[in-house]
Amino acid sequence: MIKKLIFLSILALISVKGLSQKLIQTDRPDQTEGVFVVDKKTLQAETGFFAGINQDQTYNYLIPTVLLKFGVAKDFELQSIIDIININGNYGLSPVALGFKANLLKEKELRPEIAIIGRAQIKNLGGEEYKINRTLTMFRIAFQNTLSNLVVVGYNLGMQWNEFEKPSAIMSVSTNFNLSKQLTLYTELFNFTSETSFLNPIFDFGGMLAFRNRFILDGAFGKHLNSSNNQNYYFTVGFTTRFNFQKTSKN
Repeated sequence: MIKKLIFLSILALISVKGLSQKLIQTDRPDQTEGVFVVDKKTLQAETGFFAGINQDQTYNYLIPTVLLKFGVAKDFELQSIIDIININGNYGLSPVALGFKANLLKEKELRPEIAIIGRAQIKNLGGEEYKINRTLTMFRIAFQNTLSNLVVVGYNLGMQWNEFEKPSAIMSVSTNFNLSKQLTLYTELFNFTSETSFLNPIFDFGGMLAFRNRFILDGAFGKHLNSSNNQNYYFTVGFTTRFNFQKTSKN
């Protein structure tokens, strides 16, 4: 099943007709979801490698993690997340997540731009190695304020249901520093609640580098600040590109 999903993803990427010319924006590599939505009939692929190092010196990997987005209407896109996991040497396909993002309100003066994201991790749509007992859902409300040409602040509030009895609350804030059209750096503070602790903060920082408005390379490093949490720190590197399925007019 893993080979089929990889083959279908590659086939989708090479069977397109052209590239969108607008500036690419990505939800990688930070944890805060953006408010932007891909254009109609545009496919955007955000792929990456993730490595997490735990307190007991064990490792978790996502090889790769893939977020696919497809614009179906103005300000509305469909999403899919496909993760191949390696925990202590055990490879497997995580249950695939399907969802959407909708941009609800544009930014005006002090009023932030607002979008809503919803996803469901499907119970039977994955490998046997990391099978879940029920479909798990998540929603976030994303906000963004542009403080200047240099500084943009994004923040999220949301809930994520897991296999525990109570869902996790999600809170995050990220500050982007747009040093040029090609280079953006960011810092972020992200927190999620768990059954054992209300505070599980993560601090991370990283950057994105764009090439000819066709590709973005990114990287980030994050540190778990709650010493009682088994997770210690992580790093990720990734790549984003997009393709436009709209027919180009012939003169």
